[in-house]
Amino acid sequence: MERTAEICVALCFILISSTVLMTHDPAPKTLPLSESETLQYPTSYNGTDSVQGQSFLNFSAPIAASSSLSATWFAQATVSDEYGTDLLENQSLGLREQIDLYLGDSDGWVNSSEADDFAAMVALARNWTDASTGGCCTFDYTPMSAPSGNEVSVEPPETGPVNTSNGTWGWSESANLTGLTDGRTMRILDIPRVGALIEEIPLSINLPENWEIQFSPMIEIFSGESRNFTVNRSLAPVAFDIRITIGENLPPSISASRFPATSSSIPLDTHSSFSAACNDGPLESPVIEWSVSKDESILAMFQNPWFEFSPSNHGFSHGDVASVVASCTDSHGLASYWNDNVGIDGILPEWTGVLSVVTGSEQRVHDLSEYIVEVDAGSELVFDVNSSDEMGLPVKLELFTNISEGWRQLGVQQKTFQFTANQGAGVNGAHLSIDERHLSRVPTLYSMLLQLSDDAGNIAYQEWAIRVLDANPPTIMMDVMVNRTLLKPDDEIHENDVLQLIFSKSFDDLDSIENLTWTVSMDGTDLITNGDWSSIETLEANSSLLGLGNHEVTASATDSSGNTRTETYDLIVHPMRGAHLVVIDQSLSEVADIGGSSCYPCSMTYTVQIENQGSDPAFARVCFGGNCSRFEEFSGATLEGGATASTIEFELALVNESLEGLKVEWDSAIAETHGEIPLEYSIDQGILVTEGSQSGALVAVLLLTIVVLYVIRKSSADQ
Repeated sequence: MERTAEICVALCFILISSTVLMTHDPAPKTLPLSESETLQYPTSYNGTDSVQGQSFLNFSAPIAASSSLSATWFAQATVSDEYGTDLLENQSLGLREQIDLYLGDSDGWVNSSEADDFAAMVALARNWTDASTGGCCTFDYTPMSAPSGNEVSVEPPETGPVNTSNGTWGWSESANLTGLTDGRTMRILDIPRVGALIEEIPLSINLPENWEIQFSPMIEIFSGESRNFTVNRSLAPVAFDIRITIGENLPPSISASRFPATSSSIPLDTHSSFSAACNDGPLESPVIEWSVSKDESILAMFQNPWFEFSPSNHGFSHGDVASVVASCTDSHGLASYWNDNVGIDGILPEWTGVLSVVTGSEQRVHDLSEYIVEVDAGSELVFDVNSSDEMGLPVKLELFTNISEGWRQLGVQQKTFQFTANQGAGVNGAHLSIDERHLSRVPTLYSMLLQLSDDAGNIAYQEWAIRVLDANPPTIMMDVMVNRTLLKPDDEIHENDVLQLIFSKSFDDLDSIENLTWTVSMDGTDLITNGDWSSIETLEANSSLLGLGNHEVTASATDSSGNTRTETYDLIVHPMRGAHLVVIDQSLSEVADIGGSSCYPCSMTYTVQIENQGSDPAFARVCFGGNCSRFEEFSGATLEGGATASTIEFELALVNESLEGLKVEWDSAIAETHGEIPLEYSIDQGILVTEGSQSGALVAVLLLTIVVLYVIRKSSADQ
């Protein structure tokens, strides 16, 4: 009797707990089992290996709004003994130890009485009337109920020691359920997920005919079909009621398209593609079927989301009408349809045109039957096109060329296409290295394609090749080397500099550099006439021969096609670098008698005129016998004014008939140079007269007379 009382107390506790759980909550229930809201099981539980079975919820009767509904429930579960029960304390111990400890005598053995007591406990716990508490369902926010109770049959665990492994126990149950629907058109079915043992087995739900699942936020744990599906509650990641929206089945929606998307016809001999998409419930996979008919006779059928269709391959001719129908059928047999009636167009669009080649002021018309179109570089091509179609619908015109990437011009019915043909990127240019730009190149060959498309998608086209002839003259590029250094924009050329004219950067777009003929002149005088590359690549030019001022270099180059270019370059020659002093005149004044009749020492004035022919200023003075004049400044020569000149006057004392040692000393701080200019000046004794004495003059006249007489006598003796 005491054991019976203990069982009754335990069962009463379970029933009270079940009554609390039956309290209705219209929102899906969440069980905060842990901080992360994930389900936690005893350590002995190892997933689907510990609990096996299946549960079923079958709605056989129709479902209507604001009315009662009925369903049947069945569940069968087989549980491992290692999996403890929440009906007894310390679930982590495992079922056999729980039974021995709390329902038995703790002797380490589960006997038949203890096993039967546990079976009775399970039968009482599973004898519910609230289907939500029993782990089944809530319909339209109201728990379904089992008015006649839930019939339960329990298979107790095997008798034997508590440490027996691989043992199982289980139960099966069934009930007839009733419920109520509300007034809305959409039905809500909630399946509890609170961590109960019954939730570890899959639940299969069977809806009435023409009903289907329409939505569930946890659809990823569903499998099966839209009417008969299974919910794998053990896969739910959190403790949260699983909400399912169900409703009466509706036909799937269908959308379809045709490519090319023409208005009313498709080409006879070209593939057109049709594609369709169906939209239905989450577990539906509608079947898409196509049929192609002519005069109500089906000529082709396809079962695929898309298909390609060439009318000529199925017995169609120009002018026929093809009826294309797509159907989208769900698992209930309901279908939606899409159809397209298209005419068959088997005639290509036609065109006429005139292709004009405009070169400068000249224009010629090209014969369009000739595939090669030869044009001079820089010519403009003008293509007038008129089109027509047998169906009388507009024709799309497109002109493609590869003169640049993606080049295309469009028109409808009639169009004037225009573009300029130049040599392409494969010719020589300044972007190439000097060696590469000197090579021979092949003239550019473009392709030109005219394409016509009618409304049905029929395409007619014709292609030409455009050969660009050599009409561009060579490109002349001249550099100047001054004293073996490249002349920069801010640099200057000076007198006496060593000049070189460098034409290495020059090129022709097609010819190699060796095939060009050159003529170069300087100030109208030819330096090279009809020369080759070896004679022109580097030209020596001495600036001293050019003289101060502006000079003009003219260079002409002619390629093998006779194209000639002439370029003119200006050279400016500045005065020579540094300071360059040159004596241009000198003189002595009349002798002044200082020492009496012998004249010596004599006082006189020496005058010298000096010119600075360099571009840097300098200072100069005259020195003689240890005495020097004061320094005079000589400014630098300029391009506009030329050399500058100045005069130095120097008072000197002549002690004999010699001016040896007379010199000019100069210095230029800017040029960082200095030097001396020796001065040579002879004194004519017959002219040198001492002031205040005539004896010297008489002696000079006498001596001159003697010399003259001697010369006359000598001449007579010789005769």
